[in-house]
This record gives sequence, structure tokens and C-alpha cells, in this order.
Amino acid sequence: MIVEEPSAALTAYRRLNDEVFRAYEEGRLQDGIRLLVTAPPSTLPWRAELAYLLACLQGAAGRPGEALDTLREALAEGGWWDPAVLDGEEDFTQVRRLPAFAALRETSAGRWSEALTMSRDHDVLVRPGTLPARGVLLALHGAEESEQDALRAWRPALEAGFAVLAVRSSWRTSPRYRTWPRTPRALEEVDAALAAHAGEVAGLPLTVAGFSAGGRVALQWALSRAPGEVARVVAVAPAISVAELPESPHLPGRTALVVGARDDLLDDVREVAGRLAGCRLEVVEGAGHEVPADVIRRVLA
Repeated sequence: MIVEEPSAALTAYRRLNDEVFRAYEEGRLQDGIRLLVTAPPSTLPWRAELAYLLACLQGAAGRPGEALDTLREALAEGGWWDPAVLDGEEDFTQVRRLPAFAALRETSAGRWSEALTMSRDHDVLVRPGTLPARGVLLALHGAEESEQDALRAWRPALEAGFAVLAVRSSWRTSPRYRTWPRTPRALEEVDAALAAHAGEVAGLPLTVAGFSAGGRVALQWALSRAPGEVARVVAVAPAISVAELPESPHLPGRTALVVGARDDLLDDVREVAGRLAGCRLEVVEGAGHEVPADVIRRVLA
């Protein structure tokens, strides 16, 4: 199977998303709003996600009525959002006080709940070009990514002779925003993915790998396994804190944590690595929140 490259529409959406976040972080709220209201037609599949960003900017700019209207328009077109996200968004503090917000939240919560059907239909197992495989690498994507993003990120594993099982999380906070929940459900999804492909990966040494939110789940899942079940763990920029580790963490296999020197998660990752005896920490100079292919090749060699 050929690893798919991102579509032009997805590339356009991610570029717009990055530009809007940059404007938000720099306090250029009106610039971000202008980018969103003039979004190219190719980004329409992400209508709900872009509406949420626009509403955040409008709320931060002190325009709660406009923010609510933005959310209601997207809801009318089939959009929805995780109620916990709506409840926890700081930019919606004034929006939540408006009378019409409660009805919007209720409708959104119903659609969100219906969308959380756990399914293994989209998990993908790709074998290396040369057989037999030297092992299987279980790849978990980051937030707002998919199994195809995981395949692209961990392509060095295929080149190194591993079979790659890329798992798609069924947890969504909006129609196209997937992530891994901070609940046992994430570990259950990994269990289910391996069980679904048990006959194809049986007997192969298991490497568990993930990026960002997927890195957190990879590490937590490996820590929950018995000795001998996992040969290696590779977590890149894992979005995890020491508080989310077991009380007495015991690594089941060789473990490497990789993080960019410019990543906002650097301090947390350092602290987590310090709690895991025998864990290898690699800080990549010049890198931000990303998966450096050359480092992955070196770690897997």
C-alpha cells in the first residue's frame, strides 16, 4: 500500500489554521478574523472547526454576540463541538452568558455524543517493502490528525523494515478534529486495534510510537503492559505531565522520548523523562512541535 500524501484542500486548511493561530498569539485578532471570513472554498469541509476559531477570535475581541451567531450558523449547517470544549473555552466566557447559548450547547452535545462510535474500520496496516518484517510499530497520530498522518510521520519505520499499524482515534471534539481522550477509552482503542490485527502481527516484536497526544497514549499504554509485551516505546513530543504517570512507573521495554528544543512541551517532557528510570531523552536542537524524520531513523536503527 502507498502512503497517501495530504490533499491540496487539507494543506490549505492547515496553512490557514497556522496563520490564524499565529495572529491570535500575537494579539492581531482582526487579522485572524479577516483570514477566516475570506477562507478559500476548499476549506469548507472544515466549516465547524473554522467557525470555532472565528468565534474564539470574536469572543476575545469582546464581541460575544457575533461569536454566538458564528457558532449558530455553523450548527445550522450540521456542525457540532464537544460540550466540554464549549464549556472550557476562555474566549467564550461572555458568550456562555447569552440566553441562546444553552440551546446551542444542547444540540451540539447530542450530535457530538452520536459521533463517538468506536470503530476500527480506518486503522491501516502497511508492510515494509522487504519481508519478513523485523517488528511491528504501532503508530498513534497527534491531535487534529488521522491514521494517514501517522503513516507519513512514521514512514522511516517502514524504511527500516517494520510493519506499521496506524490507528485512528474515534474521539472527536468537532466533525474533523480527532484527538485522544485523557480517559481509559484511549487505551481501550489501542487494545481493540491490536486485537483486530492480531493474526497479522502475532510473534513480531512490538514498538509503540506516537506524536503529541498520541505520544501520551503510547507511553501510558506501554506502562500498562506486562513485562515482555512491548519491546520499545518511542514518544515524540508527548503531551503528558508527571501527574498523568502511574504512581510507580515501570518501563516494559526500551523507551525514548523525543522533543524539539523549541517545543512548548519541552519542560514537561524533561520532567516525565526524569521519572522514568532508564528512559532515553533526546532534545532536538532547532525543532519545534514536530516529528523529525532523521531522528526517528536514528532511534529505530
